[in-house]
Amino acid sequence: MLLYRERASEMARSHGSNLQYSGSVTPPRPRRLLELGVPLVLFAISGATALIAQLCFSRYLSYVVGATAYAVSSVLAAFMAGLALGAQLSGRWARHVQRPLVAYGLLELAVAAGIALAPQAFTAITPFYVGLVRAHPESVLLVTSVRWLLAFLVVLVPTTAMGATLPLLSRLLGSENARDEHESRHRERWLGALYAANTFGGALGALGAAYVALPKLGLARTLSYAAVAGASVGVIALLAGSRMRASPPRTAASPDTDDSPGRDAPPAAEDAPARVAVPAEPAPPRTAGVLYALALFSGLVVLGAEVVFTHLLALIIGNSAYAFGLILAIFLTCLGFGAALAPMAHRRLGVLAPAFALALAGFALGVTLHRWDGLPLLFGEKSLDYRSFEAREAFRGAVAFGILVVPTTAMGLTFPLLLQRIAALGNVSQLAGRLTAVNTVGAVLGSLVAGFVVLPRLGSQGSLIAVALALSAAAVLWAFVHRRTAASPRKLWVVFAFGVAATLASFATPRWDLSKLTAGTNVYFGGVRPVEGVVFIAEDVQGGVTTVTKTGPVYTLYTNGKFQGNNAYEMAAQRYFSLYPLLFARRTDQALVIGLGTAHSLGTLAEFPFRQLTAVEISPAIATAAGRYFRDVNRGVLEDPRVRLVLDDGRHHLMVDTQRYDVIGMELSSIWFAGASSLYSRDFYHIVREHLAPGGVFQQWIQLHHMTRADAGSILATLRAEFPHVALFNGGGQGILVASLEPLVSSRSRIQALRRDPRVEATWPAERTHEEILADCLLTGNGLDRFIASMATRSGTTPAALISNDDNVRLEFATPRGNVLPWNATDTLLADMREFRDPAEIEALLGP
Repeated sequence: MLLYRERASEMARSHGSNLQYSGSVTPPRPRRLLELGVPLVLFAISGATALIAQLCFSRYLSYVVGATAYAVSSVLAAFMAGLALGAQLSGRWARHVQRPLVAYGLLELAVAAGIALAPQAFTAITPFYVGLVRAHPESVLLVTSVRWLLAFLVVLVPTTAMGATLPLLSRLLGSENARDEHESRHRERWLGALYAANTFGGALGALGAAYVALPKLGLARTLSYAAVAGASVGVIALLAGSRMRASPPRTAASPDTDDSPGRDAPPAAEDAPARVAVPAEPAPPRTAGVLYALALFSGLVVLGAEVVFTHLLALIIGNSAYAFGLILAIFLTCLGFGAALAPMAHRRLGVLAPAFALALAGFALGVTLHRWDGLPLLFGEKSLDYRSFEAREAFRGAVAFGILVVPTTAMGLTFPLLLQRIAALGNVSQLAGRLTAVNTVGAVLGSLVAGFVVLPRLGSQGSLIAVALALSAAAVLWAFVHRRTAASPRKLWVVFAFGVAATLASFATPRWDLSKLTAGTNVYFGGVRPVEGVVFIAEDVQGGVTTVTKTGPVYTLYTNGKFQGNNAYEMAAQRYFSLYPLLFARRTDQALVIGLGTAHSLGTLAEFPFRQLTAVEISPAIATAAGRYFRDVNRGVLEDPRVRLVLDDGRHHLMVDTQRYDVIGMELSSIWFAGASSLYSRDFYHIVREHLAPGGVFQQWIQLHHMTRADAGSILATLRAEFPHVALFNGGGQGILVASLEPLVSSRSRIQALRRDPRVEATWPAERTHEEILADCLLTGNGLDRFIASMATRSGTTPAALISNDDNVRLEFATPRGNVLPWNATDTLLADMREFRDPAEIEALLGP
């Protein structure tokens, strides 16, 4: 035993370890690896819980402040601000913490508490936010500031604690100021491993949230489980950390001594060999400034690239909540690959490793540019090969991974390589905290600049070219700054060659074929639709990619490749969107339309004698396209002085609006679009109720194609839970819901009086009587309730369990699975509905 203690003391001095265990000895290397493996596993789990929490926080806050890009950016900025604050504070005090794993456990418990209390916090801030916006509706600066401040206050505790963890855990990696070569390599390896573990954990969290937790548990329960997981991490860290102790940093003058009182150091053996001090790695002047600059640039370019990648991949692989979770998971996985490769790159390339990483990322991005517009073709005519939802999701993931893996992995090397640099320089926790804070600030700037400046001005292809050029320029600049300390001049020329090649590859890429890029083949795995050309395209973070195609005289509007309307065969359905609710509305004073599309529905409403019409559209590009290419179908309605166009999220507008409407209509894209289901939830319908004038009517489109019977029953059950009177119509091949708080009765005399107006008569469907239009009703009254009950029975549940709300997000994750259904599934669904159709109830809709 005595021999073992002497040998342990010798190892402690020779390795410079600052890990202290019971008995004041550093264990042999296998045990040390085991002890450091515990923080790696815990940090991976905390990465998963943090990512899940971030996704849930974003959803909750979108219910409060809206789902526009400006609102989402405020939330992201608040979240990142907390992380940066935590990293900066931790960098200051972590180096004085003697039991870092215990402190880490306490931080994880704080994160868990913040996650657990978040739903109540979001509920509490909603009335305050609504009241303030209603009091100052025109103050954009105030609203933006309030959004950020409220988001920051809610996420302050958990995000600050999250941001503090990496600098704190870096204290486990050896004496911060020791220059021993072995100890330095040990710090480099494990600091990179910590970062990689956390990143891979985030990727698993993104996948788990999208495909398991949120669909099965809903928001509140997902956060509860995440809080339990975080608390478990905290408790394990507290138990494990009680046996691990990190000594305060040693002074540069005497690395083996400590000026802090009370250090419990192992006794030195008299015959122990003298420790060989290795001088710090030579660094050019202003080393810290160079590191901070690259950390800022890394955050900026990586998050900027993520914005562009997500924007493009939503167009190519899909817009569902699953697709966004898949994109995020793949992006984080590739960044994790880069972090895992960072130690090897640092050992082999030394000071030039960041330059190689940047140059490789720019080169890989440049040479893959020509592949992007061909990716949609991979989905063409694959419906028979990939029939299940799982197979199609796997194919989407493979496509996204294939295009992202090389450039994103190379980008993922950059920040971990900076961590490698500080591991060699010493003062690890302080520098790690500062670098993480600066990197986080860069990430916020990158997402904002890419989304609101670069992308709208340069488009997707131009934005990726800008990223590639920025990466190459940064690589050349880093190599130039460190040219004197580079071990091999040949490596400098390799970096310069990569930079030149990236530039040439970027500019040599031909312009993308927009008709292929916007084909929308991912939706149903079908062939590319024939078009003569794309006459309009606009890209922004609000509406994604908005295009108008021309085929003969037909103009068609698309969002991210998904059909939105045209000036041909869909005109009938768009007219009925407005006509059906007008059959029952008692007054024509105020009308609201959420979702503009081609503006045909708004144009139909404008032909009736309304005093004012409000149109709410989230995408400015949609409004531009409607006014420029669909004037023939909407009758130039956007120039009507009675029309007020509001660029906002429809739900948010209603929440802060005080106006009551006689007709509220919705013309949205498919319900499976990420975020669209928040306009099909019971919570939203409750908001609608409060904004209907007496006798007012609500109208909403219901997708009948690629819709399962259970999901159709869920939509009807959800609306029926808030409105006592509901009718489902089938007009122009589309499902159209009409709901009211009062009985749905269409007055003969009132309709006759309205039709005396030539403008109203011009909108009336030719050769169709009042009675014939009412006969389009499929379900209402008891027949509708029987259909809901039948769908619940077939699903093995109750009608109440079919109701979708903001918490269970049932429809958002159920409806994308219906896209694998064949087209004839619509006929089956309609046949099921007709079994419950009661002709007597339909006749009762017609009044005197």
